[in-house]
Amino acid sequence: MRRPPHDGPLGRLLLLALLLSACAPEQSDGPAIALMGGSVIDGTGAEPRAATVLIRGDRIEEVGPDVEVPRSAEVVEIAGMTVLPGLMDMHGHMYAFGNNQFEAYSALFLAGGVTTAFSPGDFDPQGMTAFRDRIARGEAVGPRILTAGPYFDHEPSVVGWIEGVESPEEALAKFENWKDRIDAVKVYSNITEEELGALAEAAHAAGLKMTGHLGGQVSTRRAIELGIDGLEHGIFAVSDITNASQTDDLARQYCALAEIDLDGPVVDGLIQAIVDEHVWITPTIVTLQSIHPDFVPPAPEWLDYLSPDLRERMAQTPPYLDEHGAACLDGALSKQLEFVRRVHERGGLLLAGTDPVSPKVVPGFGIHAEMANFVRAGLSPLQAISIATRNGAVALGMSEELGTLEPGKLADLVVVRGDPASDIALMDNTVWVFKAGVRYDPSELRESAVGSIRLPTG
Repeated sequence: MRRPPHDGPLGRLLLLALLLSACAPEQSDGPAIALMGGSVIDGTGAEPRAATVLIRGDRIEEVGPDVEVPRSAEVVEIAGMTVLPGLMDMHGHMYAFGNNQFEAYSALFLAGGVTTAFSPGDFDPQGMTAFRDRIARGEAVGPRILTAGPYFDHEPSVVGWIEGVESPEEALAKFENWKDRIDAVKVYSNITEEELGALAEAAHAAGLKMTGHLGGQVSTRRAIELGIDGLEHGIFAVSDITNASQTDDLARQYCALAEIDLDGPVVDGLIQAIVDEHVWITPTIVTLQSIHPDFVPPAPEWLDYLSPDLRERMAQTPPYLDEHGAACLDGALSKQLEFVRRVHERGGLLLAGTDPVSPKVVPGFGIHAEMANFVRAGLSPLQAISIATRNGAVALGMSEELGTLEPGKLADLVVVRGDPASDIALMDNTVWVFKAGVRYDPSELRESAVGSIRLPTG
């Protein structure tokens, strides 16, 4: 079944992007930029090496120790720094608190080195596709956006604003309406087996992948048999391994997860099916951590990005969990980390995604925290970097263009101070970000987002 206005900081950034993009057309020509004197981590898993990266137009022209740099090239000295592929946030929603956060989130994603954001389901799918197209036309600043458009769920969905379907025929009609505007399909937890199967077949026939937030009507094993390509949230959305339901309170769900037997045949067999059928896992560990009352947001200045009314609301919101629930969440997160390690050790495809529906996760910074979570799970920093770069491109069939630093690929790059292969926490030290050859200053991007994460108006 598997198939392989130009006022303020944001306005200035937009104007700069428009001017630079005029010099960086889709074909690989135009002025050259040489990043010299630093190290390269290419995303393949190889060790860092001293190398020059030559960018021409929107493409990487050459990477190596003996690159001949044209005299006309702009030389950027990066001694003491490392160049990596652009990061891919594979659960990169751009909504929070029942409101689109397009401009703020896109600026923050890009500032953290996220040059591609895949949103598996959107609060406002029409708005998201329109914003995606604005970025592609150079009319807005942000990462390359990939979207699954509307969620596909059975009516009534457990999420009140999701418009569900009531039959496979309705699901297919909805898919036909969206298939030419989306990059993948996202099913949600109340989807039925018949609806999921019909959608998987239709998606694959249209050349699209399908991912899911399960944990409800369809077991994970059955979804794999029906052809699902990806699973979101790891064990936190797997109904097969506990007696808890997603309609139960959070503490009960987490306590049940904390008690699962990772050595038992159910989990072991599930991991093997995930690996055998090449199903990706996006565990979104950081967003699950953000539910904990002791969670420390990955950006100390995260409150600066909130509007005053949202800052006040969040200060007045009590924790989701009491002491008992928090202890159960600790246990569940420990099981999630071990699950992730076991999937990786067996050759499974892990993806880095942050699901920042709470701004505590902080787009851009959140993916650095997720990479640190992979290291906490027992993976090396280089493996975590590959997960956040190459693996996303592999999952969505984009590895010929994105994911690794190789000649001919799009010039999506991140320059960080220090060597994140020795300390993954250095990913926070973002100095420059290039998207398709266009250079951005992370400090300017973050300045443009100050006070911009907002509650709905009206």
